[in-house]
Amino acid sequence: MKPTEVLEQRAAVIGQARAMVDKADEEERDLNTDELKQYDALMAQADKMQKDFERRQRLEAEEAKLEQLEKRQSSQDPRIAMPNVNLKTQPGDDEQRALAHYIRTGDQGALRASNNTGMNITTPGDGGNAVPTAHFNQIIARRDEAMLAPKIGVRRFGGVGTTMNVPLDNEADGEFVATSEMGDDNTTNVYDRDAPDLSTVALTYAKYTKKVEITEELLQDEDSNLLSFVEEFVARGMAKTHNNLLITEAAANGTAALTLDSASTIAASEIPELWYLLPDYYATDEASVAWIMRRATEGIIRGLAGTTSFYYAPTPGGTITIGRPILWGAPVYNTGKAAAITASGKSVLLGNWYYMALRESPVMTLIRDPYTVDGKVILKYGYRCVYKVLQAAAIIYAAHPTG
Repeated sequence: MKPTEVLEQRAAVIGQARAMVDKADEEERDLNTDELKQYDALMAQADKMQKDFERRQRLEAEEAKLEQLEKRQSSQDPRIAMPNVNLKTQPGDDEQRALAHYIRTGDQGALRASNNTGMNITTPGDGGNAVPTAHFNQIIARRDEAMLAPKIGVRRFGGVGTTMNVPLDNEADGEFVATSEMGDDNTTNVYDRDAPDLSTVALTYAKYTKKVEITEELLQDEDSNLLSFVEEFVARGMAKTHNNLLITEAAANGTAALTLDSASTIAASEIPELWYLLPDYYATDEASVAWIMRRATEGIIRGLAGTTSFYYAPTPGGTITIGRPILWGAPVYNTGKAAAITASGKSVLLGNWYYMALRESPVMTLIRDPYTVDGKVILKYGYRCVYKVLQAAAIIYAAHPTG
Protein backbone atom coordinates (compact mmCIF):
# COMPACT_ATOMS: atom_id res chain seq x y z
CA MET A 1 0.00 0.00 0.00
CA LYS A 2 1.30 3.45 -0.89
CA PRO A 3 1.65 6.18 1.78
CA THR A 4 -0.97 8.29 0.00
CA GLU A 5 -3.48 5.45 0.25
CA VAL A 6 -2.87 5.25 4.01
CA LEU A 7 -3.51 9.00 4.25
CA GLU A 8 -6.77 8.65 2.31
CA GLN A 9 -7.98 5.92 4.67
CA ARG A 10 -6.92 8.01 7.67
CA ALA A 11 -8.86 10.98 6.29
CA ALA A 12 -11.98 8.81 6.05
CA VAL A 13 -11.59 7.75 9.71
CA ILE A 14 -11.16 11.37 10.84
CA GLY A 15 -14.20 12.27 8.76
CA GLN A 16 -16.29 9.77 10.72
CA ALA A 17 -15.13 11.32 14.00
CA ARG A 18 -15.94 14.81 12.68
CA ALA A 19 -19.45 13.68 11.68
CA MET A 20 -20.10 12.48 15.25
CA VAL A 21 -18.97 15.78 16.77
CA ASP A 22 -20.95 17.83 14.23
CA LYS A 23 -24.08 15.81 14.92
CA ALA A 24 -23.74 16.43 18.67
CA ASP A 25 -23.17 20.15 18.02
CA GLU A 26 -26.28 20.37 15.85
CA GLU A 27 -28.29 18.71 18.64
CA GLU A 28 -26.67 21.06 21.22
CA ARG A 29 -25.33 18.27 23.41
CA ASP A 30 -22.13 16.46 24.36
CA LEU A 31 -21.16 13.05 23.05
CA ASN A 32 -22.88 10.27 24.97
CA THR A 33 -21.02 7.29 26.47
CA ASP A 34 -21.25 5.08 23.39
CA GLU A 35 -20.29 7.94 21.10
CA LEU A 36 -17.26 8.78 23.27
CA LYS A 37 -16.05 5.18 23.06
CA GLN A 38 -16.50 5.16 19.29
CA TYR A 39 -14.82 8.58 18.98
CA ASP A 40 -11.80 7.48 21.07
CA ALA A 41 -11.50 4.28 18.99
CA LEU A 42 -11.56 6.28 15.75
CA MET A 43 -8.88 8.70 16.96
CA ALA A 44 -6.70 5.81 18.18
CA GLN A 45 -7.06 4.23 14.74
CA ALA A 46 -6.09 7.55 13.14
CA ASP A 47 -2.94 7.74 15.31
CA LYS A 48 -2.00 4.20 14.32
CA MET A 49 -2.50 4.99 10.63
CA GLN A 50 -0.33 8.13 10.99
CA LYS A 51 2.55 5.98 12.28
CA ASP A 52 1.97 3.51 9.45
CA PHE A 53 2.10 6.39 6.95
CA GLU A 54 5.42 7.64 8.39
CA ARG A 55 6.95 4.12 8.17
CA ARG A 56 5.92 3.68 4.56
CA GLN A 57 7.06 7.19 3.63
CA ARG A 58 10.50 6.55 5.13
CA LEU A 59 10.72 3.20 3.34
CA GLU A 60 10.01 4.84 -0.02
CA ALA A 61 12.65 7.50 0.69
CA GLU A 62 15.30 4.81 1.40
CA GLU A 63 14.32 2.92 -1.75
CA ALA A 64 14.71 6.14 -3.77
CA LYS A 65 18.25 6.55 -2.39
CA LEU A 66 19.14 3.03 -3.52
CA GLU A 67 17.81 3.71 -7.01
CA GLN A 68 19.92 6.87 -7.29
CA LEU A 69 23.02 4.94 -6.19
CA GLU A 70 22.40 2.26 -8.81
CA LYS A 71 22.03 4.93 -11.51
CA ARG A 72 25.36 6.55 -10.53
CA GLN A 73 27.14 3.20 -10.61
CA SER A 74 25.71 2.31 -14.02
CA SER A 75 26.73 5.71 -15.42
CA GLN A 76 30.35 4.88 -14.60
CA ASP A 77 30.31 1.85 -16.93
CA PRO A 78 33.07 2.60 -19.50
CA ARG A 79 30.95 1.22 -22.31
CA ILE A 80 28.26 3.78 -21.56
CA ALA A 81 30.63 6.68 -20.90
CA MET A 82 32.80 6.02 -23.99
CA PRO A 83 32.97 9.19 -26.17
CA ASN A 84 33.45 9.57 -29.90
CA VAL A 85 31.04 6.81 -30.89
CA ASN A 86 27.78 7.55 -32.66
CA LEU A 87 25.79 4.37 -32.28
CA LYS A 88 22.87 5.86 -34.24
CA THR A 89 24.78 6.50 -37.45
CA GLN A 90 24.13 4.16 -40.37
CA PRO A 91 27.78 3.34 -41.04
CA GLY A 92 28.43 1.70 -37.69
CA ASP A 93 25.83 0.06 -35.48
CA ASP A 94 28.41 -0.68 -32.76
CA GLU A 95 31.90 0.44 -31.76
CA GLN A 96 33.74 -2.07 -33.95
CA ARG A 97 31.73 -1.43 -37.13
CA ALA A 98 31.92 2.35 -36.67
CA LEU A 99 35.73 2.23 -36.39
CA ALA A 100 35.97 -0.08 -39.43
CA HIS A 101 33.83 2.33 -41.49
CA TYR A 102 36.11 5.25 -40.56
CA ILE A 103 39.23 3.31 -41.51
CA ARG A 104 37.75 2.36 -44.90
CA THR A 105 36.26 5.74 -45.85
CA GLY A 106 37.75 8.43 -43.62
CA ASP A 107 34.18 9.48 -42.70
CA GLN A 108 34.45 10.98 -39.22
CA GLY A 109 30.67 11.14 -38.95
CA ALA A 110 30.76 7.57 -37.79
CA LEU A 111 32.90 8.62 -34.83
CA ARG A 112 31.46 12.05 -34.01
CA ALA A 113 29.54 12.05 -30.71
CA SER A 114 28.17 15.58 -31.03
CA ASN A 115 24.50 16.27 -31.74
CA ASN A 116 24.68 19.32 -34.01
CA THR A 117 21.76 21.23 -32.50
CA GLY A 118 20.99 23.57 -29.64
CA MET A 119 18.84 22.47 -26.77
CA ASN A 120 15.21 23.58 -27.00
CA ILE A 121 11.73 22.60 -25.90
CA THR A 122 10.31 22.29 -29.41
CA THR A 123 12.07 19.05 -30.37
CA PRO A 124 11.55 16.23 -27.86
CA GLY A 125 15.06 14.81 -28.25
CA ASP A 126 16.72 18.23 -27.91
CA GLY A 127 15.11 19.04 -24.59
CA GLY A 128 11.35 18.78 -24.98
CA ASN A 129 11.28 15.42 -23.24
CA ALA A 130 12.86 17.05 -20.18
CA VAL A 131 10.05 19.55 -19.76
CA PRO A 132 7.07 18.14 -17.80
CA THR A 133 3.62 18.71 -19.23
CA ALA A 134 1.84 21.03 -16.84
CA HIS A 135 -1.21 19.62 -15.08
CA PHE A 136 -3.28 21.54 -12.58
CA ASN A 137 -3.66 19.28 -9.56
CA GLN A 138 -7.34 19.97 -8.85
CA ILE A 139 -10.54 19.48 -10.80
CA ILE A 140 -12.48 22.71 -11.15
CA ALA A 141 -15.78 21.94 -9.48
CA ARG A 142 -19.11 23.38 -10.53
CA ARG A 143 -20.55 25.95 -8.19
CA ASP A 144 -23.88 24.75 -7.00
CA GLU A 145 -26.54 25.54 -4.44
CA ALA A 146 -25.98 24.88 -0.76
CA MET A 147 -28.38 23.14 1.59
CA LEU A 148 -31.13 25.55 2.72
CA ALA A 149 -32.37 23.81 5.88
CA PRO A 150 -29.68 25.07 8.30
CA LYS A 151 -29.87 28.60 6.84
CA ILE A 152 -33.62 29.11 7.24
CA GLY A 153 -34.05 27.50 10.66
CA VAL A 154 -35.77 24.21 9.81
CA ARG A 155 -36.53 22.28 13.02
CA ARG A 156 -34.49 19.09 13.36
CA PHE A 157 -35.63 15.83 14.92
CA GLY A 158 -33.60 12.79 15.94
CA GLY A 159 -34.95 9.65 17.53
CA VAL A 160 -34.61 5.91 17.00
CA GLY A 161 -36.62 3.89 14.51
CA THR A 162 -37.87 4.27 10.98
CA THR A 163 -40.90 6.38 11.94
CA MET A 164 -41.40 9.08 14.57
CA ASN A 165 -44.91 10.43 15.20
CA VAL A 166 -44.96 14.13 16.10
CA PRO A 167 -48.12 15.43 17.82
CA LEU A 168 -49.70 18.54 16.31
CA ASP A 169 -52.26 20.97 17.70
CA ASN A 170 -55.15 21.47 15.27
CA GLU A 171 -57.21 23.72 17.54
CA ALA A 172 -58.00 26.91 15.61
CA ASP A 173 -59.35 29.06 18.44
CA GLY A 174 -58.88 28.21 22.14
CA GLU A 175 -60.05 31.57 23.51
CA PHE A 176 -61.39 31.84 27.02
CA VAL A 177 -65.14 32.22 27.48
CA ALA A 178 -66.87 34.70 29.82
CA THR A 179 -68.77 32.88 32.57
CA SER A 180 -70.97 33.91 35.48
CA GLU A 181 -70.40 33.64 39.19
CA MET A 182 -71.24 30.39 40.92
CA GLY A 183 -74.64 30.58 42.63
CA ASP A 184 -75.53 29.36 46.08
CA ASP A 185 -76.98 26.19 44.67
CA ASN A 186 -73.57 25.24 43.24
CA THR A 187 -75.13 24.18 39.96
CA THR A 188 -74.09 27.04 37.65
CA ASN A 189 -71.73 26.03 34.81
CA VAL A 190 -68.95 28.45 35.71
CA TYR A 191 -65.96 27.12 33.73
CA ASP A 192 -65.95 26.59 29.97
CA ARG A 193 -64.84 23.09 29.14
CA ASP A 194 -62.23 22.95 26.37
CA ALA A 195 -59.43 20.67 25.13
CA PRO A 196 -56.88 20.80 22.33
CA ASP A 197 -57.52 18.94 19.09
CA LEU A 198 -54.43 16.83 18.51
CA SER A 199 -53.23 14.92 15.49
CA THR A 200 -49.86 13.51 14.46
CA VAL A 201 -47.53 13.72 11.50
CA ALA A 202 -45.34 10.73 10.76
CA LEU A 203 -41.66 11.43 10.10
CA THR A 204 -40.75 8.26 8.20
CA TYR A 205 -37.25 7.92 6.85
CA ALA A 206 -36.54 7.46 3.17
CA LYS A 207 -33.07 6.30 2.14
CA TYR A 208 -30.99 8.18 -0.43
CA THR A 209 -27.85 6.65 -1.90
CA LYS A 210 -25.08 7.18 -4.42
CA LYS A 211 -22.07 5.11 -5.37
CA VAL A 212 -18.93 6.07 -7.25
CA GLU A 213 -16.80 3.38 -8.90
CA ILE A 214 -13.09 4.13 -9.41
CA THR A 215 -10.57 1.75 -10.94
CA GLU A 216 -7.41 0.93 -9.00
CA GLU A 217 -5.35 2.31 -11.86
CA LEU A 218 -7.08 5.68 -11.71
CA LEU A 219 -6.58 5.91 -7.97
CA GLN A 220 -2.88 5.11 -8.40
CA ASP A 221 -2.16 7.33 -11.40
CA GLU A 222 -4.41 10.39 -11.13
CA ASP A 223 -2.91 13.70 -10.02
CA SER A 224 -5.99 15.90 -9.75
CA ASN A 225 -7.04 15.41 -6.11
CA LEU A 226 -9.77 13.17 -7.47
CA LEU A 227 -11.06 12.01 -4.09
CA SER A 228 -11.46 15.58 -2.83
CA PHE A 229 -13.41 16.38 -5.98
CA VAL A 230 -15.60 13.29 -5.50
CA GLU A 231 -16.41 14.41 -1.95
CA GLU A 232 -17.43 17.85 -3.24
CA PHE A 233 -19.47 16.18 -5.98
CA VAL A 234 -21.31 14.07 -3.40
CA ALA A 235 -21.88 17.05 -1.09
CA ARG A 236 -23.39 19.09 -3.92
CA GLY A 237 -25.71 16.25 -4.83
CA MET A 238 -26.76 15.89 -1.19
CA ALA A 239 -27.57 19.62 -0.93
CA LYS A 240 -29.69 19.55 -4.08
CA THR A 241 -31.55 16.47 -2.83
CA HIS A 242 -32.34 18.14 0.51
CA ASN A 243 -33.51 21.33 -1.19
CA ASN A 244 -35.74 19.38 -3.56
CA LEU A 245 -37.34 17.50 -0.64
CA LEU A 246 -37.91 20.74 1.27
CA ILE A 247 -39.53 22.55 -1.69
CA THR A 248 -41.65 19.53 -2.65
CA GLU A 249 -43.02 19.17 0.90
CA ALA A 250 -43.72 22.91 1.24
CA ALA A 251 -45.61 22.99 -2.08
CA ALA A 252 -47.54 19.82 -1.24
CA ASN A 253 -48.57 20.50 2.37
CA GLY A 254 -48.17 24.24 2.84
CA THR A 255 -51.04 26.68 2.32
CA ALA A 256 -52.02 28.03 -1.10
CA ALA A 257 -52.40 31.60 0.11
CA LEU A 258 -52.50 33.57 -3.14
CA THR A 259 -53.29 32.97 -6.80
CA LEU A 260 -51.25 35.43 -8.84
CA ASP A 261 -52.86 37.42 -11.64
CA SER A 262 -50.48 36.35 -14.38
CA ALA A 263 -48.96 33.06 -15.55
CA SER A 264 -45.84 34.85 -16.81
CA THR A 265 -44.92 37.53 -14.25
CA ILE A 266 -45.54 38.88 -10.75
CA ALA A 267 -47.17 42.23 -9.99
CA ALA A 268 -45.60 44.66 -7.54
CA SER A 269 -48.68 44.66 -5.31
CA GLU A 270 -48.64 40.87 -4.96
CA ILE A 271 -45.46 40.79 -2.87
CA PRO A 272 -46.87 42.74 0.12
CA GLU A 273 -50.18 40.95 -0.40
CA LEU A 274 -48.53 37.57 0.11
CA TRP A 275 -46.43 38.91 3.01
CA TYR A 276 -49.52 39.94 4.95
CA LEU A 277 -51.22 36.61 4.27
CA LEU A 278 -48.68 34.95 6.56
CA PRO A 279 -50.42 34.94 9.99
CA ASP A 280 -48.93 37.44 12.39
CA TYR A 281 -48.12 34.81 15.05
CA TYR A 282 -45.80 33.12 12.53
CA ALA A 283 -44.51 36.29 10.85
CA THR A 284 -43.22 37.82 14.11
CA ASP A 285 -40.61 35.08 14.62
CA GLU A 286 -38.07 36.89 12.46
CA ALA A 287 -35.22 34.39 12.88
CA SER A 288 -36.97 31.68 10.86
CA VAL A 289 -39.12 33.71 8.42
CA ALA A 290 -37.76 33.75 4.88
CA TRP A 291 -38.70 33.80 1.20
CA ILE A 292 -37.60 30.98 -1.11
CA MET A 293 -37.63 31.29 -4.88
CA ARG A 294 -35.46 30.89 -7.96
CA ARG A 295 -32.83 33.54 -8.57
CA ALA A 296 -34.54 34.38 -11.88
CA THR A 297 -37.82 34.92 -10.04
CA GLU A 298 -36.13 37.26 -7.59
CA GLY A 299 -34.65 39.13 -10.55
CA ILE A 300 -38.12 39.79 -11.98
CA ILE A 301 -39.34 41.06 -8.59
CA ARG A 302 -36.30 43.32 -8.15
CA GLY A 303 -36.93 44.74 -11.61
CA LEU A 304 -40.48 45.85 -10.86
CA ALA A 305 -40.52 49.63 -11.13
CA GLY A 306 -42.86 52.58 -10.97
CA THR A 307 -42.51 55.81 -12.90
CA THR A 308 -39.47 57.03 -10.96
CA SER A 309 -37.99 54.15 -8.97
CA PHE A 310 -37.80 50.42 -8.43
CA TYR A 311 -40.15 48.92 -5.87
CA TYR A 312 -37.85 46.24 -4.45
CA ALA A 313 -34.35 47.39 -5.40
CA PRO A 314 -32.25 50.50 -4.65
CA THR A 315 -32.60 53.38 -7.08
CA PRO A 316 -30.28 53.99 -8.77
CA GLY A 317 -28.91 50.43 -9.04
CA GLY A 318 -25.44 49.33 -8.14
CA THR A 319 -25.82 49.45 -4.35
CA ILE A 320 -23.97 46.58 -2.66
CA THR A 321 -26.13 44.60 -0.23
CA ILE A 322 -24.39 43.41 2.92
CA GLY A 323 -25.66 39.98 4.07
CA ARG A 324 -28.75 38.29 2.71
CA PRO A 325 -30.94 40.34 0.34
CA ILE A 326 -34.12 41.49 2.10
CA LEU A 327 -37.55 41.48 0.48
CA TRP A 328 -40.38 43.19 2.37
CA GLY A 329 -38.83 42.51 5.77
CA ALA A 330 -37.44 38.98 5.34
CA PRO A 331 -34.33 37.46 3.73
CA VAL A 332 -34.52 35.80 0.32
CA TYR A 333 -32.94 32.40 -0.42
CA ASN A 334 -32.56 31.00 -3.92
CA THR A 335 -32.72 27.45 -5.17
CA GLY A 336 -33.16 25.98 -8.61
CA LYS A 337 -35.54 23.45 -7.09
CA ALA A 338 -38.24 26.10 -6.66
CA ALA A 339 -40.82 26.30 -9.44
CA ALA A 340 -40.26 28.73 -12.28
CA ILE A 341 -42.68 31.50 -13.23
CA THR A 342 -45.00 29.48 -15.43
CA ALA A 343 -48.64 28.41 -15.62
CA SER A 344 -49.66 26.69 -12.36
CA GLY A 345 -46.16 27.16 -10.97
CA LYS A 346 -45.75 27.77 -7.23
CA SER A 347 -42.92 30.21 -7.79
CA VAL A 348 -42.82 32.12 -4.48
CA LEU A 349 -42.74 30.48 -1.06
CA LEU A 350 -42.84 32.34 2.25
CA GLY A 351 -42.89 30.85 5.68
CA ASN A 352 -41.74 30.44 9.21
CA TRP A 353 -39.48 27.47 8.48
CA TYR A 354 -39.21 26.46 12.13
CA TYR A 355 -42.52 24.73 11.44
CA MET A 356 -40.90 22.53 8.80
CA ALA A 357 -39.45 19.32 10.26
CA LEU A 358 -36.24 17.65 9.11
CA ARG A 359 -35.40 14.23 10.49
CA GLU A 360 -32.16 12.62 9.38
CA SER A 361 -29.97 9.82 10.64
CA PRO A 362 -27.26 9.26 9.82
CA VAL A 363 -26.26 12.56 8.27
CA MET A 364 -24.04 10.57 5.89
CA THR A 365 -22.37 7.16 5.78
CA LEU A 366 -19.43 6.25 3.58
CA ILE A 367 -18.41 2.69 2.81
CA ARG A 368 -15.15 2.09 0.94
CA ASP A 369 -15.61 -1.23 -0.82
CA PRO A 370 -12.52 -2.66 -2.61
CA TYR A 371 -13.85 -6.24 -2.69
CA THR A 372 -17.15 -6.46 -4.55
CA VAL A 373 -15.70 -5.87 -8.04
CA ASP A 374 -12.15 -6.88 -8.94
CA GLY A 375 -9.95 -3.94 -9.85
CA LYS A 376 -12.31 -1.27 -8.53
CA VAL A 377 -12.82 0.68 -5.34
CA ILE A 378 -16.50 1.46 -4.85
CA LEU A 379 -17.42 4.41 -2.66
CA LYS A 380 -20.94 3.98 -1.32
CA TYR A 381 -22.69 7.01 0.20
CA GLY A 382 -26.05 6.99 1.90
CA TYR A 383 -28.29 8.73 4.40
CA ARG A 384 -31.90 8.69 5.56
CA CYS A 385 -34.06 11.77 5.96
CA VAL A 386 -37.58 13.16 5.68
CA TYR A 387 -39.12 16.65 5.52
CA LYS A 388 -42.64 17.37 6.82
CA VAL A 389 -44.71 20.51 7.30
CA LEU A 390 -45.72 20.74 10.98
CA GLN A 391 -48.23 23.61 10.69
CA ALA A 392 -49.66 24.33 7.24
CA ALA A 393 -50.51 27.93 8.15
CA ALA A 394 -46.82 28.68 8.78
CA ILE A 395 -45.73 27.80 5.21
CA ILE A 396 -47.55 29.64 2.43
CA TYR A 397 -47.01 30.09 -1.29
CA ALA A 398 -48.25 32.01 -4.32
CA ALA A 399 -49.23 30.08 -7.45
CA HIS A 400 -49.68 31.30 -11.01
CA PRO A 401 -52.98 30.66 -12.80
CA THR A 402 -53.29 27.73 -15.17
CA GLY A 403 -52.92 29.89 -18.26
